[in-house]
Amino acid sequence: MITVKKPTQILKDEHQDVLRKLGELETIFRRLDKKEEVAAPLKEHAAFFETDFWVHFSKEEDALFPELEKFIPRDMGPIGVMLVEHEELRKTNAELQRLIPGYLGGKTDAETKNQIKKLGTRFISVLRDHIHKENDILFMMADMHLDEKQQETVGRLFDKIVAEHKKAAGDTCC
Repeated sequence: MITVKKPTQILKDEHQDVLRKLGELETIFRRLDKKEEVAAPLKEHAAFFETDFWVHFSKEEDALFPELEKFIPRDMGPIGVMLVEHEELRKTNAELQRLIPGYLGGKTDAETKNQIKKLGTRFISVLRDHIHKENDILFMMADMHLDEKQQETVGRLFDKIVAEHKKAAGDTCC
């Protein structure tokens, strides 16, 4: 018998990778005065959070949340909170993505570094808290309420989302 991971376990596994990357980003943001040392890892992490990371949000928003909405109202519960946080994370990330190329290109003044540190710290804090709420509250609710058929539906949608993103990225993501 083939054991297939529950969709929530797939997302939790992805969360572990993201939490590791957030720890690395935290170190990078503290060391912006050492541009030569942090440029390559900052560029790598910025690329991940510009593209591949959002596949995870697509899985949640386009596959898991619609199934959860069958028993949890979107606007009056944890799904609504998660969606608000997704938007906040998108906006903060967009600002970081705007600033980081300037820093990497030589704009290393104190104001630029301070903005990157401030936005980066906010992004890390919100995302860590967000992951905690999903892992320890929302996903537990999903595991309690989604039946096997619903979990299979979510899993198939995950596969479709990943395939679409790979195709759009020229098979370099996910």
